[in-house]
Amino acid sequence: MGYRRALLTRWSRRDKLAILVIAVTVGFLTGTTIVVAAVSTQTTSIAAEYGTDGTAVHYDSVAGARDAAGENALVIPMATVELPNGKTRYVAGISKQQASAFKTDSDVSIPAPPPAGVSSGTRTAKGKQRLVGDRETLTVAVTPRTSGEQLIPSDWYVTQSDTVRKLGASGAYVITPADSGNGEANDDGIPSRGVTLRSALAFFVTGTRQLLAVLTLTAVGGTVLVGVTIYSVMKMTVRDRRQSIRVLRSTGCRPRTVLSLFALRAGLLTAIGIGVGYALGIILPNVAVNAAVSLGLPTSLSVHVTRLVLTVLVPLYVGTLLVALVAGAIAVWPTVSPPPARVTGELERDQTRKPTQSRFRRLFTLQLLDWRALAPSVATLTVFITVILLMASIASVMTPLMSAQGTTITKPGAPHPMASTVPGRYADALREKGIPASAEIFLFTVRNGQPVVARGVNYSAFASVSNATLERGRPPQSENEAVVGADLARTAEVDIGDDITLGGSTQSGLARVHIVGTYTAPGPYDDQFLVSLPVARQLSARSNGSVHVVRTSKRLEGHPGTPVERIDVSAPPRIEATRRLPVTIRLRNFGDEPVTHNVTARLGDASKTVSVHLDSGSQRAVTVHLPTPEPGTAKLGVGNETRSITVLSPDAIQIRGLPEAVPPNSTPRVRVSTVAGAPVKNASVRVSTPRNSSDTTVRTDGNGSVGIPFGAAGNSTVRVTAGNRTITHTVHVSGSASRTLVASVEVRPTSPSLLTQTRARLRLFNPWNQTLDRDLRLSGGGADVRRTVSVASGDTVVKTVRLGQQTPGSHSLSLVSGGKPIASTSYTVSGDDRLVTAYAGGGDGAGGTGIGRALTTAFGNLQLLLVVLVSLAGLMTVGSTTAVFAQAVHARQRAIGVYRATGAWPTRVLRLVVGDALRIGVVAVGGALVFGTGALFVLDRLNYLVVYGVRISTTLTPGVVVGSVLGGLTVMLLSAGLVAALFSRRQPARLVKQSVGATEPGRSSDGRGVQ
Repeated sequence: MGYRRALLTRWSRRDKLAILVIAVTVGFLTGTTIVVAAVSTQTTSIAAEYGTDGTAVHYDSVAGARDAAGENALVIPMATVELPNGKTRYVAGISKQQASAFKTDSDVSIPAPPPAGVSSGTRTAKGKQRLVGDRETLTVAVTPRTSGEQLIPSDWYVTQSDTVRKLGASGAYVITPADSGNGEANDDGIPSRGVTLRSALAFFVTGTRQLLAVLTLTAVGGTVLVGVTIYSVMKMTVRDRRQSIRVLRSTGCRPRTVLSLFALRAGLLTAIGIGVGYALGIILPNVAVNAAVSLGLPTSLSVHVTRLVLTVLVPLYVGTLLVALVAGAIAVWPTVSPPPARVTGELERDQTRKPTQSRFRRLFTLQLLDWRALAPSVATLTVFITVILLMASIASVMTPLMSAQGTTITKPGAPHPMASTVPGRYADALREKGIPASAEIFLFTVRNGQPVVARGVNYSAFASVSNATLERGRPPQSENEAVVGADLARTAEVDIGDDITLGGSTQSGLARVHIVGTYTAPGPYDDQFLVSLPVARQLSARSNGSVHVVRTSKRLEGHPGTPVERIDVSAPPRIEATRRLPVTIRLRNFGDEPVTHNVTARLGDASKTVSVHLDSGSQRAVTVHLPTPEPGTAKLGVGNETRSITVLSPDAIQIRGLPEAVPPNSTPRVRVSTVAGAPVKNASVRVSTPRNSSDTTVRTDGNGSVGIPFGAAGNSTVRVTAGNRTITHTVHVSGSASRTLVASVEVRPTSPSLLTQTRARLRLFNPWNQTLDRDLRLSGGGADVRRTVSVASGDTVVKTVRLGQQTPGSHSLSLVSGGKPIASTSYTVSGDDRLVTAYAGGGDGAGGTGIGRALTTAFGNLQLLLVVLVSLAGLMTVGSTTAVFAQAVHARQRAIGVYRATGAWPTRVLRLVVGDALRIGVVAVGGALVFGTGALFVLDRLNYLVVYGVRISTTLTPGVVVGSVLGGLTVMLLSAGLVAALFSRRQPARLVKQSVGATEPGRSSDGRGVQ
């Protein structure tokens, strides 16, 4: 066998150990990269439907904006004005041609300005408004603007550019459509300046880029471990082959030849380790995910090699291989650089130690090993402690998100917080019971190419559940004011007094807020902008009153006993005595198991019980029909809820469609019927007016219909008589009255709870002899709905308006036509923290936060993941430090042989090595703690430790420091113990022979000088 082949391919057990250590290190880095890429792919897929529609950049001058604008860009001059009430508003100057052209180039809708004055999305009627600008004060006409124009905030005024010029332009926006090719952008197409109009996808793309940057730093640490391992192993190989190297050098072999052979040997060992590590890195994550699924742990990762993974792994493998080549060359350089005559077979330096008087120096005097093991030990422990500190910092950031303290209420079945929609009124219901609660909207935005988290909140409510403290400035007092977390203020270079532009999150939008304060809060909560809920709804497509989650600081436990709760009860308030009363009861099972629940309804002396089967998390409505008692008032009871039901005689009569006010000399047509709906024919209808001496009497036709003639202005009495049945109504006759629809508003169900989807039923009747076209507005109960209806003469139209879930308490609904109310009703929403508690305890809001549960779904148990990562890092470090101590003990094997030959037991040698390792470890751990902390501090100052917009600040608590020190010492002692146990078991003669021999252990020379 030639000497080249022998040096390259003849491997000992320690070489195989080196391959194993490298494989574990590379496997850890490969598996971590694959998992990180899988998480990034999953979060990106969640937001895939929210691609950006363009970008917006704010400039301080209109001229600067026009110079920077591209061919397809829209320039919007802006003015800041003050209203008479002291509030500040923005005025945007847009031409109709610009708005139309921009709509053609993109999917974003820009509102066109009115011909004169300004338009507003918050005004419901035309009017005048005084605007105080920087240059002039103008009184302008205000035109209502539809809320469908989402890019421009509804509270911004839109006008012609000339009006902005008169008021005094304070700056301008340049809006650029997506894929226009204009503007500064990085490789991902995300602008490096300004904001994206819809940012959810861009947020996760840029966040992934930050995450990969942190992963790259981890890879650097892995290459350090590989380098130390290879150096230590190659140093032992060089020591074993010093005699062979001397022969080679003496026979004319050049130093660079020997250098290249050992470098190639190191590269070959590393290449095999990389190959094995790649396989481990692919297999182990899939095994872990499959095991988690089989054990029922929450995870939905799909781990496989992607292009994103290869962009990290290929440079990592190449860099690791280069480090190994350099380490191999450095290990052999001191041996090949001197003349051959100075390369001897003597392996150990004189370790004679002078007696010392200092107790401190005796304490740190090594008995067997050499302090040359300190430098590589510090290098490996620095990587290990840096990983511990980084994981501890990540844990401190994530713990508030994963904590089980408090409760977060989300929509049942929502896969992640962005898909959740719950009424913000839940927070009101909890606060009324003395439970701090915060209704919140999550915003994922991108600003100047960096991901930024914003949150729509009421600041005082947020502070009460997040332990937030205002550090400087003041809390927000208006919709366009915001506060910023202390960490984000440093990351984004934002301060009090700055005006910040934010883009939409899940829909295209634009907002500009004024920073009035900074605050501090635990974990990631101070890495966010806190904006008002109206601004957040503008940027996230949340409907009025809805939020993503409601957080509380109190852990809401499920209601004891049955998991079934009554959501609402509905029954008609009046019914004729001959009919059965239909009572609709809606129930919900908040438990995790199917259940059969008995519910009883009572009316007077009658009662009925039904059994209802409910699957877990489901709700069901059941209708019970109860016999009615004699005419009068009866009590309806379901559980602890009671109400009054009016029982009418089936022959009682009523008038349908009679207006409350009519114009003089008008004849509305009404219908007389029984309460059961049967028409009453030939009924006498007499109209009396106090100012007239004579009454007018008319009779109903076969359908019960009749036209009632009214005369002069005044209050008229309408008396209907059919046999012995009589009914009387008063109608106001006035010249100001108009021909309006006769309307009624009913709330369904009649007794809603805070978990009920409430509806309003509008019944519209036209009693006039002409078709009525009317614009209607229903307001109250959190609703503000407009409808246009057309009702023919004598027809009835029924409309249903969804009100959604309501907050507990009394509410009123008003129906307005032509600016005048035509119907109204009041209703009470029942419910307290009992229902909210059941809702939260049913698996939809128990424990942690909405983001925390999303992380749990993505990662599984996050705490377990961090422990596994630290354990793997410890395993890698054990492998590297084992190689370090193997090299150190190998250099002192003659001394070990002498100890053993003179009667020392293996345990004595073990104690000596472990004692020296402890002394080296104390110094090495101290140095590693300093270097690791310093490295993280430098990276933090350079903004490398920012992931998804959240700064990972270094955590140096006493527990973390003690854990790092103990972990480092454990790694050192374990590594030294393994090596000492191996060497102490060898025969003394073999140790002494190997320490001075020129051949590789276990082999004899074949005469060619190289084994």
